[in-house]
Amino acid sequence: MKNPKRILLILACSIAVALLGLLFIRNLIDFPVYYAAGQSLINGRADLYSPDFALGRVMDYRYPPFFLVALTPLWSLPYTLAAYVWYLLSVLEIMGCVLIVARVFPSLRESWKLSAVVALGVMQYFVMVLHYGNAHLLATFLLFASLYYILQQKDLAAGALMALAITIKLTPVLLLPYFVLKRRWTLVVSVCVFLVAFNIAPSIYFGFRGNSEVLRSWYGHVVASQDFHEDNGPINLALKGQLRRSLSMVDYSQRVDGDTQYPSVQFASFAREQVVRAWLVLAVGIFAGVLVLIGWRQRLAQPEEAARLSLELALMICLTLLAAPLTSKIYFIELLWPVACLASFAADPTSRSRSVAMRILVVVAVANSVLPLLPGRSVQRLLLVLGVDFYLNCLVMAGLIYVLLARRRAFRMQSGGPQMPDRSGAKMP
Repeated sequence: MKNPKRILLILACSIAVALLGLLFIRNLIDFPVYYAAGQSLINGRADLYSPDFALGRVMDYRYPPFFLVALTPLWSLPYTLAAYVWYLLSVLEIMGCVLIVARVFPSLRESWKLSAVVALGVMQYFVMVLHYGNAHLLATFLLFASLYYILQQKDLAAGALMALAITIKLTPVLLLPYFVLKRRWTLVVSVCVFLVAFNIAPSIYFGFRGNSEVLRSWYGHVVASQDFHEDNGPINLALKGQLRRSLSMVDYSQRVDGDTQYPSVQFASFAREQVVRAWLVLAVGIFAGVLVLIGWRQRLAQPEEAARLSLELALMICLTLLAAPLTSKIYFIELLWPVACLASFAADPTSRSRSVAMRILVVVAVANSVLPLLPGRSVQRLLLVLGVDFYLNCLVMAGLIYVLLARRRAFRMQSGGPQMPDRSGAKMP
């Protein structure tokens, strides 16, 4: 017979989740855009990227057609029911992310204190993504599942999941150079094949020529022309946005939706084009530098393979958040993996980087649990344009680099010198 206390706890949590859903769906921000776009789709329209296809120029549909077509049954439901189903799916995705991270970093299950620190470090992002109803949560769940299968050496399943994540949100494509560096050719090829398949699949609905036109419109609207959405969408917390707010004039009064009350943090006056060029050079330089760091004397003995790969993947997640053209605040739900990775080293009594990892965890947990509680909309907007989340991501990234280098030094000291490359790989225990 199961533990009655556990049954009561599960029942109480289920009731709480169900009731909270009634609150969250009242003021969703992004899901109404998907639903409005879905209504246009099922009413026969195919101009997915027209300003009036969803809810206007700012609240427009910006994903490839696969996402909208695949969820057609959801758009056929009444809005309230569809929103509640989306909320329940989002809760399941959060649970999936947590379970995956707990499997990858089992030491967290042995320390409720470290688990609490990790939760405090990322909880605000998950609450926010539930409030927004944004599809980035689905993409993150798919990405985490893909990374788990990568650690399991199941490249075909991992490739399908990563291709699906990229089809929803483009930024996971930045992880592919890492897998090229690791010579995971089966994974890279499977991602490419599934990516083509997923993006051709809407041809069943639009026809091949119609789907090609829709994809061309998506590329022109979302990838090639980002200025309007960057100026009028969420504050960009990637390196590009941080440089723009610091080194050039950002005229928030020109935002077309009236959301203009953001303070200026500018301390230099370069032209926008100069800042974009500087971002591109810096982003490429940092990205290449991290890949060189990972590739330099990277291969350790076989028993270390799973731990090293999970650490490198954590570093790559931070790198994509830093170097991507656009990172909004809700994208930092991905920090769950890197923060949990740091916590796993803080839990290891044999780790030379234990104290550093713990200090970084405490800083992130305090910042992300205290700063959101500071009263006043103006204070919160100041923290947003200052880029607190950007700097916390940089701090976590620096901590992961320190851990990576410390582990290499420790291994060289134990082994008495550099090791021959080990190309065998290992399954995650």
